[in-house]
Amino acid sequence: MPKATSSAASRQARRHNPLTDDILATGPLKTKAPKNKNRGNDEDAGEAEKFIDSKQSRKILSLGQDLADEERAEHQANEPNKAFAFDTRFGGDESDEEAQIEENDDAWGDEEEEVEQVEIDPEDLEMFNKFMPSGAQDPIFGNEDEQQAQGPGTNLTELILEKIAAHEAAQAGHPVIHGGGAPEDAIQIPAKVVEVYTKIGLILSRYRSGKLPKPFKILPTIPNWEDILYITRPESWTPNACYEATRIFVSSKPATVQRFMEAVILERVRDDIHETKKLNVHLFNALKKALYKPAAFFKGFLFPLVGSGTCTLREAHIVASVLGRVSIPVLHSAAALLRLCDIAAEQTSLSSEGGGATNIFIRVLLEKKYALPYKVIDALVFHFLRFRATDPTAANGDMSMSGTGAGAAGGKDVRLPVLWHQCLLAFAQRYRNDITEDQRESLLDLLLVRGHKDIGPEVRRELLEGRGRGVPIEEPTDNGGDDTMMIG
Repeated sequence: MPKATSSAASRQARRHNPLTDDILATGPLKTKAPKNKNRGNDEDAGEAEKFIDSKQSRKILSLGQDLADEERAEHQANEPNKAFAFDTRFGGDESDEEAQIEENDDAWGDEEEEVEQVEIDPEDLEMFNKFMPSGAQDPIFGNEDEQQAQGPGTNLTELILEKIAAHEAAQAGHPVIHGGGAPEDAIQIPAKVVEVYTKIGLILSRYRSGKLPKPFKILPTIPNWEDILYITRPESWTPNACYEATRIFVSSKPATVQRFMEAVILERVRDDIHETKKLNVHLFNALKKALYKPAAFFKGFLFPLVGSGTCTLREAHIVASVLGRVSIPVLHSAAALLRLCDIAAEQTSLSSEGGGATNIFIRVLLEKKYALPYKVIDALVFHFLRFRATDPTAANGDMSMSGTGAGAAGGKDVRLPVLWHQCLLAFAQRYRNDITEDQRESLLDLLLVRGHKDIGPEVRRELLEGRGRGVPIEEPTDNGGDDTMMIG
């Protein structure tokens, strides 16, 4: 489709005029000057300069006062001192003295004038005497010599401190003593220490796992640690806390470990066995950990347990299982056997469970097969020979026996426990070659009257197979001792 054509006149008619022509055709262009924002501020500043605020006014007045004082001081310094003036050499005017005398006369009255006596109310007088006793003298008019003789006056501070000291002394006269004992043996523990270890005791009564408070870790190194340990109430500790406490105390001195085992662990172990008929695993591990210091364990736990005379067989079996699982040095084991033999000799009743408990511990230590000194072996032999019968005419080789040693119960015939025979069998099996021939014959004679029907023959066989003390072992030779040379 072809493009539409248009003439130049029509195009010119449609074009609008320029914008400048339209604006200028309406009139002259008016422009508005911009507003000067700083003009108002300058006018306000000019008006403000005409007035002075209160702060500046005070500064101006202060400066003016300082200048005036300084000028007055300079003026007074330049003036001569009136004390050295010529007029001061002569007395003052008599008129001034007379005026002063007249004023005094007016105040005190004439000498001839009668003074009216005023009656004082008795209640007022009594009140006055309470504050000012009649015998008291005004210190202003008092004699200086008397005041010096009486000494210095009472100070209020000293009086208060004196009252406080008297109150503390009265309280110290009847102190509260924890844990019992004589008052002269009591020690004073700071209140802060008591508060800290009381809270630690509360923590240990709920302890299961984790770190222990640092004040408890340093407890074995503190003097009088036993008194501080009492504050934590060890009887309320959990078994977990007992194990952790044992770990801490075992690393300290043997004397400290011994006292801790005797005061804390021994009672906790016996109470737990009595209540549950078994031993908590944490207390069992605490006993194993305590054997790290064997001497402290024996002196602080084993010997008090056996020496009490109330050790049950259940307690003995449980503690003996600890001894059997832990390696103990030879010398400590030998010393323990020697002491157990002495305790067995001191027992007052062979039929009690305490005697059986002693034999259990002896058997466990013998089964360790340590090379014991001859002194310990001799003590063990005498321990068994102590139960020899005094009535050989007992019917059928009865198991009863009459006490003939330190362990006899007033001549009463009692039956030997099987634990004793088991202990004798363990001794014969391990140390049959370390006894003398006399001791061997004595033990064989003992079996004739005190032998067990099942265990006795085995003990006899072991004793007969042994060699004497100090007898060397015969070296076996080939061919039955025949040294004939064989020529093949």
